[in-house]
Amino acid sequence: MGLGDAEIQGWLTVLADHLRRSIEEGEAPRPSAPVTHWEWHARFPELGQLLGGWFSQDMPDEFDHHDAAVEDYRGTTDLSLIAKVVGELRELGALGLDESECALAVAELGMEVDPPAPYSPGAWLALIAQRLG
Repeated sequence: MGLGDAEIQGWLTVLADHLRRSIEEGEAPRPSAPVTHWEWHARFPELGQLLGGWFSQDMPDEFDHHDAAVEDYRGTTDLSLIAKVVGELRELGALGLDESECALAVAELGMEVDPPAPYSPGAWLALIAQRLG
């Protein structure tokens, strides 16, 4: 971390105080959207697999349309992972992101093609959750 032992000890003490207070008072920060590329993938790993693997720049060469890619995902992916991606899609939807934030989310998670017309990124993600759920 680039800190000396004394500085690390102080940082850990502050962190421990925050955790103790959170546990004792039952308060936790409100969920918010990830900020960095790493945070997006850590929080939504299976959604990153779906968007990065099935909706990369090669998607138009591999599938006739977006629905075909979703059906390929459904047909080649274990049911437990499909359930996980549906949960991640619902969690993402619960963040209440506006459309520009949804566009950023899908880009951070690896989607390199636009959603099919007439859908916005958020509406298309909701449709995928419905179809896979």
